[in-house]
Amino acid sequence: MNTEGSWEEVGTSTQAMLWTPDAPPDGGMFSAGEIVEVEGRPGEWELMKPGPGPGVWTVESARLKDRVSAKVSVSSLQRLADAPHIRRGDLVMQRYPEQERAAVVGAVVRLGQWVAVKSYTLPDGGVCQALDSVDRLEVVTAEQLAAAIRLDVVHGTHVGRIVQAVVTARAGQFRVVCRCAPGAGEICRNGCKVTWCPSLDSAHQLWDWHVSGHAVGSVA
Repeated sequence: MNTEGSWEEVGTSTQAMLWTPDAPPDGGMFSAGEIVEVEGRPGEWELMKPGPGPGVWTVESARLKDRVSAKVSVSSLQRLADAPHIRRGDLVMQRYPEQERAAVVGAVVRLGQWVAVKSYTLPDGGVCQALDSVDRLEVVTAEQLAAAIRLDVVHGTHVGRIVQAVVTARAGQFRVVCRCAPGAGEICRNGCKVTWCPSLDSAHQLWDWHVSGHAVGSVA
């Protein structure tokens, strides 16, 4: 299983995997995807779906392999003090502002720490899985991803992109990359590792400064 931290943007095939749980049998006290303890049963369990019948949940042992299914009463469920904030079906991104890719969570298990099994779409349409610590993940929506600006820019031999951040305190701000720039291709000013622009106009100004060799306006 790949542990690479780079994800393809969520497309139609990945969005189709988003999980819509049934209504809970307990008035909303618990919800599908939650990891809990079950009285009288060892280990940790994932709530899969309500029923069969009132006051019952179908659960599965929260582990990577050899998962066991069981039917348990609502009264036997106990919340974990350190329950993960990520659960099955969530659309997530790694929590750093340069991240452009998203993935869908297929399961959450404890491997010393809570980790998510994520699925993402490859360029050829295939689906690949990867593991990531839930502490590095932030839940996003398909609407957030669709609204984020990804703009191709070209000037002579310069081929680049203007990219809007989706997560962290930088969400809504812009960075500019070019194939000719070193490392990850970030266009930077004033010794910054990444120059963040507060608006699309200022991002265009940074691009103009890069391709012309001198500053055009300010991106402060």
